[in-house]
Amino acid sequence: MLTRLERLVGGWAPGGGAARNGARTASVADVLAVWPEIVGGEVARHAVPIERSGETLVILTSSSSWSNQLSLLAGHVIGALSEAGIGGVERLRFRVGRPRRGPVPRKRELSNGHVRTHGQDDPKPSATLGEAVSRVRERLLRERDAKRAAGWNGCSKCGAMLPEGDRCAPCTTAELSERSARVQRLMFDAPWLGYSGIAELVTGLTRQEYDANRTALLVRWWEALERVRKTGKVSQSGRERQIASSYLLLRTGWEPERITPVIARSQLGDELYGLLYEKHHNQ
Repeated sequence: MLTRLERLVGGWAPGGGAARNGARTASVADVLAVWPEIVGGEVARHAVPIERSGETLVILTSSSSWSNQLSLLAGHVIGALSEAGIGGVERLRFRVGRPRRGPVPRKRELSNGHVRTHGQDDPKPSATLGEAVSRVRERLLRERDAKRAAGWNGCSKCGAMLPEGDRCAPCTTAELSERSARVQRLMFDAPWLGYSGIAELVTGLTRQEYDANRTALLVRWWEALERVRKTGKVSQSGRERQIASSYLLLRTGWEPERITPVIARSQLGDELYGLLYEKHHNQ
């Protein structure tokens, strides 16, 4: 007999394969491309991004003094990264080592048609480490003030300066990803709610987002069930039966009590149904 479906729901969480609306997390290479532009050539020779771990960006510095001084600039640097399109960085972590030759600065075309490589033509080396860091702080603040004077607005979430709108692309992407994870969780726990029911629980959810997440989950879950059919094996935890239950509920949009063994067999096929339920029941 088919195990009651509502008892099988509860052991799944969104993971690999979740819909991300085409977004990707900026890599260390992406950070390196804009790093000299943000901190200047002098600082870039003593501090180089080497690792991106979730919301943390790891910076290799030439001494603990550089680490301490740059930590005071973390907020300014994170804001500048966001303005340059590097989103999702919420903290900097420093390690002391020997930075290799700094990244190649990105060339930018000026209004007069000339090309300038920012940070490559610092007027003169700073006398002290503190002076170098002060230069970076002053330049970042000066650039922010210039953008504000030109009519730019701050992102309502992170404060990054924008030429238009009130939410930067990285923050928008992060918001969509967070909403996607919540929607997929609800689709697993209560898939029969449908768009209208889930939209009442998730602020800002559009029909397009709902459909994209639903399609992604159905494809992902069916691939997992196909592996069961091909291998003839169900894991000890019974995870595949949980996936099958959620798949049936999300595909039909029905409440659990409406899914009978006959309906489940017609949706899954005789072979897969037998492996998931009949073989399990006979063991």
